[in-house]
Amino acid sequence: MNITEVVSYDKEGKIERFPLFQKLFLSLTIILVALLSFGIGRLSVVGNREPIRIEYDQSLVEETASVMNAVGKLAPPSSSDGGVVVSKNGTRYHYLYCSGAKQIKEGNKIVFPTAADALAAGYTLAANCSPK
Repeated sequence: MNITEVVSYDKEGKIERFPLFQKLFLSLTIILVALLSFGIGRLSVVGNREPIRIEYDQSLVEETASVMNAVGKLAPPSSSDGGVVVSKNGTRYHYLYCSGAKQIKEGNKIVFPTAADALAAGYTLAANCSPK
């Protein structure tokens, strides 16, 4: 492999050598300084951004629960014979024996008598929960 080197002359007419290693070192130094400057610039504005907020309309959740209560689709929160539980804040339903059902706070629980009722209400089965 042959790498050509550019030769220049100084004021006295002598050959000045700028070895390849020095060229690579200078290039890498410039690139690293540029990357470091970019990273420091990004870090300097991290605290100045407004955090992302996820908002939803609580009235829609309450309205759905009140309609389901009026129709009589909600079961008492006791049975373990095929009932499913959903969170009023979520979109997935869990069987009563699943770990996800145990993590839902009592104030947020909505219990459906069957999985079909939960599907009809627009909920889908949680990925970590399967029917027996």
